[in-house]
Amino acid sequence: MYHPNRILERELEFTKIYRENIGQPKAVRESRCMDAQMATYFVTIQPQDLIAGRISRPYVVFAQCMEGDGIDKTGYCIDVVNCEKELERMKADAAYSREDCMQAEEMIQFWKTENTNIKIRQQFPKSWAGSMGGDDYVHDNAAIHPLYRLAGVNLDFKKLFRLGVCGLRDEALRLSQETQEPEKKNFYEGVASVQESLRRVMGQYTTEAKRLAGQENDRVRQQELLQMAECLEHIQTAPPESMQEAIQLQCLYMLAARAVEIGRIDDYLGEFYRKDLKTGRITHDQAVRLLDNFFTIIETQCGRDTRVIIGGMGREHEKSADEFAMLVMDVLEVRREHFYPQISLRYYKEMNQDIYDRALRILGSGMTFPMLYNDDVNVPAVMRAMDVPRKAAEQYSFFGCGEYMLAVQSIGTPNTALNVAKVLELVLHDGINPATGILSGPLAAGQECKKLQDIICYEELEELLKTYLTFFIEIAGGFEELVYDVDGKEAEFLQLSCLQDDCMTRGRGMLNGGYRYLGGTVETYGNITLSDSMEAIRKVVFEEKRCTLQELVEALDCDFSGKEMLQQALLDAPKFGNDNEEADEIAVRLHEFICQTIRNQKNRTRLDSFLAVLINNNMNVTLGQFTGATPDGRNAHKFLSNGNSPYNGQDKEGLTALILSLTKLDNSIHAGGNQNLKFARSMFEGDLTQIKSVLGTFFDLGGQQVNLSVVCQKDLEDALVHPESHENLVVRVGGFTARFIDLDKKTQQDVLTRTAYC
Repeated sequence: MYHPNRILERELEFTKIYRENIGQPKAVRESRCMDAQMATYFVTIQPQDLIAGRISRPYVVFAQCMEGDGIDKTGYCIDVVNCEKELERMKADAAYSREDCMQAEEMIQFWKTENTNIKIRQQFPKSWAGSMGGDDYVHDNAAIHPLYRLAGVNLDFKKLFRLGVCGLRDEALRLSQETQEPEKKNFYEGVASVQESLRRVMGQYTTEAKRLAGQENDRVRQQELLQMAECLEHIQTAPPESMQEAIQLQCLYMLAARAVEIGRIDDYLGEFYRKDLKTGRITHDQAVRLLDNFFTIIETQCGRDTRVIIGGMGREHEKSADEFAMLVMDVLEVRREHFYPQISLRYYKEMNQDIYDRALRILGSGMTFPMLYNDDVNVPAVMRAMDVPRKAAEQYSFFGCGEYMLAVQSIGTPNTALNVAKVLELVLHDGINPATGILSGPLAAGQECKKLQDIICYEELEELLKTYLTFFIEIAGGFEELVYDVDGKEAEFLQLSCLQDDCMTRGRGMLNGGYRYLGGTVETYGNITLSDSMEAIRKVVFEEKRCTLQELVEALDCDFSGKEMLQQALLDAPKFGNDNEEADEIAVRLHEFICQTIRNQKNRTRLDSFLAVLINNNMNVTLGQFTGATPDGRNAHKFLSNGNSPYNGQDKEGLTALILSLTKLDNSIHAGGNQNLKFARSMFEGDLTQIKSVLGTFFDLGGQQVNLSVVCQKDLEDALVHPESHENLVVRVGGFTARFIDLDKKTQQDVLTRTAYC
């Protein structure tokens, strides 16, 4: 187990190994770097742990995704800020010589130009200049921002449990012997090497568990540690046979690979649980403790959003999977104070209704989990959106804030954040970002397009908007491909690839032709703010002629100061969420244009699918700060619409009208959208008839997903004044759950002003 001795020692050793292998084939270099990384990655077992697996994160790593310097990073990464802080510690410590400090400083300078992020940015085409935003979207004002990451990889845990690490190693060595192609041979040998590195970690943990057991005075705890050691010994040489062995293997593999997605846990662990119960190897209460411990480790060690999925079509052993789904909800109730992993239920009409009822009662108690996904809509939608057969679509998964992808068969990383409301702001200012004065969009790239003074009717304005949207969407598609290309050139992602369909058969890493379906996504923000704005322009400027376009822009630029009557007219224009034909028609038209244009990027790239995700965490708040006043009457710097939900407080015609509006948006042309609904607890009383009727109508009409917050509006209002009295008030923000009092003020206002239904 790793115990730190000297400052930056791990980072320096990793760098040494990287440099020694810089001219080697990428699979060789990666496997050797991973061996060095794993050797100093895992730390001692914690007092309450039933399974081994705790980590200490170095600041120079190889990873699919790492958070550092306030942004995401991918591939070979450095957290420069923390490395420089450590360097200052070295300089202040007499134990370190001037030569030590110079060596550390030189290492930092090396990675500043050798990290994968910088290699990606160096390949930006000139046509993106002025339009592609900076890396730090939290502080940079632009319509589109790059996100450097590989996200949402769902590992094939069934294969991991079937073969174990030795089986994965042996499979790779056998395939290596069967091929004459050097690149494939390097890939297979690299896969075998990383399995051996992980086996060494298991051996270290076995020794550690036995050492701790020998020092333990409590007989119960001593037995737990000895059982842990026994599990670790078994999985070093054989596939897991019990639920504990399977979870132990999964935990260590996920941590070593920096994989965060737990995925369809009831499908791959259900049979282990059923057999262990039957043989008396485990009790229900022991299983709850074990699963709770696993969730805690992943929550605290992974550092990213992580999802657990239960229910749904396409599970191999449905009966045992349903039993495990109930177990997951038992654990969920034990973990009321925890928000990760995010538990999600894939609903369908023919499912076990006891599971659905249990989920609704948990939600009615004030928890925001499990989130509900409608397989009756989603499976056909995924088939169309990703152009895959039903069998593949039934294995759709979701990650992070809820983006869809095909588990084990694909990836769906969102690598750009596109603020479509900001795009309209650029249109209205002839491409000039009013906050920065920078020319952005098609004009910045030398393309010809109309200017605002040339617009004589609404239809021309909408066409101009579509020109700008297309420009930014093409940047998004190009950047997605660029990230995959550079990451693939740098590495094979061996630990991930060997548990992805077709990579082992093809002898290629997942980004180098190994994947069956190479997918990607783009996060879009402010979609309904955009459509409401366009409807307001159509109504107020072109139909009612209350002002000219130029006068509207002047009002927006002064944030409606002295223009309150015009602002009120814009606010009074029809809004999405009220089953209003005019507002909904524009929302549908822009939704379809944005989604289809994004989807068509697969024809311009090597991607098999590229889809919009209409999902927000609190980025609608963050990006709203950089967006001026909008023509829907929204004031400058206020939050944007969240997901594809109506703007807060604008759904005024009741729940039925809201549902009718939401379900007009085609769900089969994107990779997920959030519907945030806030209900009173009275909706969940008795036999659940009322809430089932509402959700049943929504799902029958085509609703694909819903995030529920079951709260009292008065409690939210009081929490602003007396936060100390509402420490357990939990809400769903968009792509994540949080205590209401822990949110920043702007996000609190976002949640507070959502319409509450009772």
